[in-house]
Amino acid sequence: MKALFFGQDATQIEQLALALRIRWPDLESIMVTRGNQGLMAIEQKEPDIAFMCEDLADMSMYSAISEIRKFSDIPIIAITGNDEMDGVKVLDLGGDDYITPGTNMMVMMVKVVAIMRRFNLVNRRSDETPIHCGDLVINPATFEVYLGATSLRLTPTEFRLLHLLAKNRHITLSQEYIMDAVWGDDLDGGNKVKKYIQRLRRKLNDDAKNPRWIKTVHGMGYRLSPASQEQELATANAA
Repeated sequence: MKALFFGQDATQIEQLALALRIRWPDLESIMVTRGNQGLMAIEQKEPDIAFMCEDLADMSMYSAISEIRKFSDIPIIAITGNDEMDGVKVLDLGGDDYITPGTNMMVMMVKVVAIMRRFNLVNRRSDETPIHCGDLVINPATFEVYLGATSLRLTPTEFRLLHLLAKNRHITLSQEYIMDAVWGDDLDGGNKVKKYIQRLRRKLNDDAKNPRWIKTVHGMGYRLSPASQEQELATANAA
């Protein structure tokens, strides 16, 4: 287990590392005090998870998250202020979770374990074959997604949600089912489903009012319907 910490408070970072060592005794912790150092460390040292502990001299934590998401799907947890909108901004930029100052370290560790389990970073499955949904291809073994010839950059949570929808394509999944499958025991999971559906739609160039890919079934949930509008119309006419 290798964790990368963006921050300048060595005491705070050591407390976080000590909590993680309860679960991963051989944890290797990497501390960077500048954003550019952290970006380079992700490419060169390939850590399993990144913690945004505070703004750095050359880069805010929000900018760092945004820059990381341009080239990496590493799970990111940010330590934010007590304002709920700080956490919302972290998620919107591609972060996977956040904790507020004073959060019990055991709670933080549980969040990390859930994320690691969620993204299969401990035991990645390489035996799953790619899923083809029209011209959308999802490869669980490599965590790659292609829409036609275009490679889509998804965060781990976005990938897990899309993979879940693809495995159950043409089946309406309730928000509760999605919340349990993607966020597990996260009490805030229900608030994240809609936001992540919106993010997937943006990356798929999907229109919520006239969707090609992800359809909202009001009062029920969501389903992935990969058929194009022309195919759907042809099928309806044939019926």
